[in-house]
Amino acid sequence: MKVDKRTAIFFGIFFVIFLMTIGDATAVSAEGTRTRINISDADVRSLDFYGDRIVWADARNEEGQVDNLSFYSNHDENWDIYMYDLSASMETQITSNNSTQSNPAIYDDKIVWQDLRNGNWDIYMYDLSTSAETRITSSNSNQTLPAIYDDKIVWQDDRSGNLDVYMYDLSTSTETQITTNESNQSEPAIYGDKIVWVDEVQIDDAIDPYLSINNNICVYDLATSTETPLSSGLRIWNPSIYKDVVVWEQEDFVGNNEMIVMYNLSTSTGDLIAYERTSSPDIYEDKIVWTQDFWDFRDHVLMYNISTSTETELTAEGVHEAGSGGYPAIYGDRIVWVSHSGIYMFTLDSAGLPVDNRENGTETRITTNGSFQTEPTIYDDKIVWPDARNRENIDQSGYPAGSYDIYMYDLSAHKEIQITNDSSDQVSSDIYGDRIVWYEWHNGNPEVYTYNISTSNKTKIHDDVINNPCIYKDRIVWSINNIYMYNLSTSTEIQISNNTSHQDYPAIYRDNIVWTDSRDGNLDIYMYNLSTSTETQITTNNSIQRVPDIYEDRIVWEDYRNGNWDIYMYNLSTSTETQITTNEFNQGSPSIYGDRIVWVDDRSGRPDIYMYNLSTSEETRITTSGSVWMVAEYDETWGGGHVGPDIYGDRIVWHDSRNGNPDIYMFTLSSAEVPPLDDNYTDEDEGDESGTQPSDNCSSGLMPLDGIQALKEYVEITYRCHVNTKTGLIDLLDTSKCYSEKDENKEAVFMLNSFIHLVENMKLCEQVSADEADYMVRKAKEIIDQIGGN
Repeated sequence: MKVDKRTAIFFGIFFVIFLMTIGDATAVSAEGTRTRINISDADVRSLDFYGDRIVWADARNEEGQVDNLSFYSNHDENWDIYMYDLSASMETQITSNNSTQSNPAIYDDKIVWQDLRNGNWDIYMYDLSTSAETRITSSNSNQTLPAIYDDKIVWQDDRSGNLDVYMYDLSTSTETQITTNESNQSEPAIYGDKIVWVDEVQIDDAIDPYLSINNNICVYDLATSTETPLSSGLRIWNPSIYKDVVVWEQEDFVGNNEMIVMYNLSTSTGDLIAYERTSSPDIYEDKIVWTQDFWDFRDHVLMYNISTSTETELTAEGVHEAGSGGYPAIYGDRIVWVSHSGIYMFTLDSAGLPVDNRENGTETRITTNGSFQTEPTIYDDKIVWPDARNRENIDQSGYPAGSYDIYMYDLSAHKEIQITNDSSDQVSSDIYGDRIVWYEWHNGNPEVYTYNISTSNKTKIHDDVINNPCIYKDRIVWSINNIYMYNLSTSTEIQISNNTSHQDYPAIYRDNIVWTDSRDGNLDIYMYNLSTSTETQITTNNSIQRVPDIYEDRIVWEDYRNGNWDIYMYNLSTSTETQITTNEFNQGSPSIYGDRIVWVDDRSGRPDIYMYNLSTSEETRITTSGSVWMVAEYDETWGGGHVGPDIYGDRIVWHDSRNGNPDIYMFTLSSAEVPPLDDNYTDEDEGDESGTQPSDNCSSGLMPLDGIQALKEYVEITYRCHVNTKTGLIDLLDTSKCYSEKDENKEAVFMLNSFIHLVENMKLCEQVSADEADYMVRKAKEIIDQIGGN
């Protein structure tokens, strides 16, 4: 199922209508105890947490109305630094003069903050062990946003006319300027020997003034005196560091939404932790906390566990006092935040966090080039997508300007292939068998093309404005207000729908074409059967049903009848409609193959992929990154559109923004879950699915490559099983063969052992006869022995 996204905006809202309709899209609540710390009704800002001590800036001593405090201006109000000791259950006022102290940070017995008592911002420190206050900086310029670790204090400093990062070593009483260039370096954080900050980069040739400044996250290693840039974005701020992991907040490429990004210095890998209306990340050990607005007029405090890839909410649902939070800070198993009525703390239970219902399988990153890859579709062992790696630049909307090309990845050959390579723009691709279809822009109009993978022939089949081409065998369907079909075998085009309403989002399977139709004043799902030339209205609800997909006798779509988006299914054989998802969150962009339906789901507050297995009635979660790449477009008829995951066999593909750009990812369902056998063979098939006596077509005298090929041919030709099971077995053998060809024997043996494991599981489940299983295992072990002896 493909949707035209040529007018899309990068990192768009999950659904455009969500902006007006989304409710409490919250994560699963964590197990633990929530406690109110202080009882002051004054404004509280800038929390920090170390051990049993919490520090913050407090306006309780200000006379009159508190203004918004600017940390870069000399606006003086009577803010003070306070501390609460959890072990003693005691609050202490750290500063008491009539000026402004703010942005405290604490490490061990030392508290640092920025102080306006001298007419400009200075850094001060208070030592709890000696009850002594010390002025750290004495320059007439401004020093702000201090951070402290051990005996080192860092801050941002404007004494050179721009912001630089400085450091003060308490053990040697020496001050060091860390950065010296003429741009701005700001918001430093420190852990051990590593300092991170935001580095401003000027872009001289930017079209839009908003895009004239780019930011990098930089890390400086005090032990080696080396500086390394980690990542870049239009706007980046609020970095935090713990050991080798750095987290920060950044805007997307359009400047519309804020996201939390994590980067591991040890592995040089980045991940998107949270997306849309996020702020104030903090990290301790393997847990990241932040605030997020789910369009319900309150900030939720959320936590992400890196070890378990789970996200939980810490603020209380429906409780005004504890149900909203800002400036979260974490230390150990305790998280604190500011609410409307004071400071709250959440203590995690020792039992840990609830475990999500995850699907077993393997996730694979398909593209790694750092550009834009979008809207993947999959057929058999081939994935195709539009790819902007050859683009010239980013336009003002954040959308790649220049040429998109069609790329393909062959999973069997472990090889990426560029299908198109010219100056036109190729988008909205789909694949079936050896044929790829897309449209590309020439002289302002899209033209539909096909590419035959076997013959490498590219053919133009249509020359007009079209949307959303998709293909099944020799038939291609698309929309131009109405639905059209082109038959590659007969080179003929026919119009499927013919009325004054608007039809879009077609999908085809065998003789049935489905689409979204507006003829009744709302959006419904319609179907046309090519063999009977009959049209059928599938949905009659007075709401919005759109973006259908079809496989065999089942149609799925996203449906808004319940006040949120749900996934529905219609069974053509039984004429029954089924609501697949029933929770109050939003589910959309479904795709179906066999008994499995996949979609994008926002129940955690971020877009992830979920799956429903019709044969087991079980719903499982596929991704936990919350970074499934969504595209939104505005259309005066529909109000919005989107595209989600695609599924074929045991593989699910999608585009994912966890690395700061949309990449293609694939999830392979665990081979341990073998679909039940069914009567899916034609009358020409011989034998029964309970097993046949195998013929010995795999000679033990064959070389390893020949042995793997012979075993593969046995599985393909002789062995009777469910088509998905057969595909899984063949994939393992193909991968082992590929490794063996490259003399990567360890990997080849690993894949053969995986093959053996799958066969043995099938034998235990009585999904293959003992004779067949023993034969395949014996032959695979013989090949392993051969590889080991070479």
